[in-house]
Amino acid sequence: MTSEKTQENVKPMARQLLFFIAGTAANVLALRLFFIDNQIAAGGFSGIATVLNYLAPISVGNLVFIMNCPLILLSVWIMGWRYAAKTIVAVATFTLSLNLAQAVPVVTHDRFAASVFGGIFYAIGAFSFLNAKASAGGSDLISRLLLRKFRNISLGKMFLMIDGFCVLFAVAVYGDLEAGVYAMTAIAVFSFSLDRIIGGFNVADVCYIITSRPPEEMGRDIMRELHVGVTRQEGLGMFSNTRRHILMVVVRPREIQRLKGIIKRHDPLAFMVVAWASEVLGGGFRFVSDQS
Repeated sequence: MTSEKTQENVKPMARQLLFFIAGTAANVLALRLFFIDNQIAAGGFSGIATVLNYLAPISVGNLVFIMNCPLILLSVWIMGWRYAAKTIVAVATFTLSLNLAQAVPVVTHDRFAASVFGGIFYAIGAFSFLNAKASAGGSDLISRLLLRKFRNISLGKMFLMIDGFCVLFAVAVYGDLEAGVYAMTAIAVFSFSLDRIIGGFNVADVCYIITSRPPEEMGRDIMRELHVGVTRQEGLGMFSNTRRHILMVVVRPREIQRLKGIIKRHDPLAFMVVAWASEVLGGGFRFVSDQS
């Protein structure tokens, strides 16, 4: 019984460790393969360190560690020793890995390509750290500390302010407006990619069809032609005080036109609302376009 409990505790820890290693590797590769040599300061302490590395002969890894030191001391007082200890391990591992990877060559000098691929690697790193339940220090740590004081500001806005400062700092030091453009491109790609990785790529549209006509035939045609489920609800039009039938259906974006054709065939005056869904799960859901 004891060994079973031990195995249950070891598995989550091993999983978090693997995600931690993957997150560190992805961030290090993003900097070495794409950002540092192309002078792309893609937000956070790593971005600021990339700019400072242009001014002083100190490695980016060491600069990140130096900038994190006062924050780590502050986090001991505010967040507690356990959180601070995890952050120290994360920052030290990142610094050591980045310094050891100095011999890794940049793969492209096309700054646009570097900002895109680097942003994707950053997103993989952020997703891995989320699964590892760890903090990589830097802007993540300073954001959490500042949110203790400024509770009315969202985490997203806090990150945006820090990354915005980094972009302006890069433009001022490099004296190159393009440096800011590529940095913003990398940040935008990072944000979009992270949302897609977390939310999944199984995107769909949720469609609400409001009709005054009997909905049975319309619903049957939707299910038969698109091979999706239909949920029927009853509603009341508040303005006209008349009963309405509501059909809810989830389809791929490319199947919207086919759905519109079915609706128009049965009720040209039907009211239709289309809302974007980031992910669809459960209920044996399957799109006709996914079937062989």
